[in-house]
Amino acid sequence: MIKLLRAGFFRLKKESMFWLFIFATILVVGYKLLRTSHNVLLDKVLNDYIIFIGLFIAMFVSIFVGKEHSEGIIRNKIIVGHSRKSIYLTNLIISVIASVLCEFIYSLFMFFIGSHIYGKLQMPISQLLMIILNIVLVIITYCSIFNLISHICSEATISVIICVISFIIMFVLEMAIGQIATQPKYITSSTLEDGKEIILSKEPNPNYPGDDIVNFAKTIDLLFPQGQAFQLSHEIYGYWAKDKEQIYNKEEIEEAIKKLYTMPIYSLIVIAITNVSGLYLFFKKELK
Repeated sequence: MIKLLRAGFFRLKKESMFWLFIFATILVVGYKLLRTSHNVLLDKVLNDYIIFIGLFIAMFVSIFVGKEHSEGIIRNKIIVGHSRKSIYLTNLIISVIASVLCEFIYSLFMFFIGSHIYGKLQMPISQLLMIILNIVLVIITYCSIFNLISHICSEATISVIICVISFIIMFVLEMAIGQIATQPKYITSSTLEDGKEIILSKEPNPNYPGDDIVNFAKTIDLLFPQGQAFQLSHEIYGYWAKDKEQIYNKEEIEEAIKKLYTMPIYSLIVIAITNVSGLYLFFKKELK
């Protein structure tokens, strides 16, 4: 497997899609710096890239692995004695490292440039580390899903189409499920007086679908990597990096922190199921 990794990283350095991935990452940094309001703190924008990176991972993994199918590289590796398990896991490891590297590049640029625009980080280090862990696990989940698709598709073009469509489907489903999962039970209005939140009114939400449906939607939402990506970028970050006029109550912050510690469980479940299924299907696949 060490030989496969060395050969894979050598090929990665020559892969144009990898360098396009890095270039796209830098473009996203520039776009976020130019378009994001200066009223938002650094915590909010530091890892917004997790929302977009799934699409880039879909294209990168499908092309990188798809070429091995189309060019007969996988078949040749098996002929010289490498196991299908080693080939599958090697491509997964390389995909994860390349994707995490791009996320790191985004965060590094945003931290050093954004700190001069948005100010210092506000969230505690313990929460920041948990967010980083969750982001890495989301990236591994994306890579696992697209690595599975790319290994069972013999044509690189078909692999790219299926991976991109899969991301779009996850994106749309997350929006639909996320709307249900984030429905508040009560509609409240509040204000701040001397640093304390004062509730002005609290009424039942007529659109609230019920506790069972909301809890089910929250569970399904966290099983989607895109669902976790939105949570990390828009919801959880928001409780520390909120707009200066926006108020979050204690219960919302506690729920956000709780999610940070439960998300890894959902990610690990999806990663395990995806890779076990992928290995099984790849072992059964007849290579041309």
